[in-house]
Amino acid sequence: MNRIIIACAVLSVAAAAVLPEDAQAQIVDYINENDGIGNYNFRFETSNGLKRQEKGSVVNQGQEDEYIQVQGSYSYIDTKGRLVNVVYRADKDGYHLIEKEMGPADNDVGVLQPMTISLPAAAVATLLGG
Repeated sequence: MNRIIIACAVLSVAAAAVLPEDAQAQIVDYINENDGIGNYNFRFETSNGLKRQEKGSVVNQGQEDEYIQVQGSYSYIDTKGRLVNVVYRADKDGYHLIEKEMGPADNDVGVLQPMTISLPAAAVATLLGG
């Protein structure tokens, strides 16, 4: 019985090792530009597939009704391996979702999939104490 538990533990650790750790993600692209009067542009991308970009522009600069108009997007891989992409804008009237799309599930993108392991009969017998 102990051998079965050990075998399951080893297989679990090996299977979990292929999952990317969000806490270990690295920034692979980063830009941050700001002119100091309200206009800005930034973007970043991480090694685990997270992306975000945003651009803000001052509208009616110097006027009483001055505001910053924002356009941006972000994307990430969800727990089912689908690419989620969100496009938005924000202005004096608030936040506006322009588009949200989810791609098909992708079995190769950071999602643990069930797996079948075939063992020879002699190995199974050994694990069962035979």
